[in-house]
Amino acid sequence: MNERKRPAIVRILDSDYTAALALMAPFIFWLLFWMLSIMHIVDMQIPRYLAIALTLASLLLMAWRCWLISQIFVNGVDTQAEVQHVWFSGDRGRLVFTFIWGRAPLQKNSLIPKNEYTKSLREGQAIMVMVDPHHPKRAFVCDLYLRPPLQK
Repeated sequence: MNERKRPAIVRILDSDYTAALALMAPFIFWLLFWMLSIMHIVDMQIPRYLAIALTLASLLLMAWRCWLISQIFVNGVDTQAEVQHVWFSGDRGRLVFTFIWGRAPLQKNSLIPKNEYTKSLREGQAIMVMVDPHHPKRAFVCDLYLRPPLQK
């Protein structure tokens, strides 16, 4: 990759399981808070503070994850990898790929969304990954994060 592109936040949230869960978590916390308040089971002060704290923690985790992936795409090293295994269950799946870092082969396990691109991946296929040079286990499939935003 000659030019350095940052993945769109929408693409990160669609492709990265951790960021997506961190975005969804506050809705779950507030739904539980709302259910507790309707049922009048407990004093609502503690659940309210807990929901606020967990919401802030989730949003910080999401922001950090988006920033981290963005920084890896800007400052990382692109390298070729080979798909070892692709497996799907429901709308998510797992991608296992290997790449050479230094002189040692590294294997990475990634949770992936099920879409046209990921369904087309085959064992033995070459893919490009962006690797964090300081933490080579942080590697992300370039086409998964840099494809056009509305392409599924």
